[in-house]
Amino acid sequence: MKAQLVSTNGDVKSVKPKNNKTFSLKELQSYVDGYIQIVKTRDDRLMIMNQEGRNNNLPYNEIATSLYIYGSHDVVVGDVLVTDKELIS
Repeated sequence: MKAQLVSTNGDVKSVKPKNNKTFSLKELQSYVDGYIQIVKTRDDRLMIMNQEGRNNNLPYNEIATSLYIYGSHDVVVGDVLVTDKELIS
């Protein structure tokens, strides 16, 4: 089980839940700096993004958009967390 924080500047950093089992809502919100929205990736993982990212004019995230299941029709903004389903409770 793994998770990566994908930043808008192109950095990808491995992260893990504080309790070593699953991420808390507070943890997820801290990674995306706001309310969360959970979507699927092309490889059937989960992507956690800022629900209000577009309204807040967050920067485009090229890597996250390429991973997003609808990335060919829609873009992702802001930093995101990409994780295996098992790490979300």
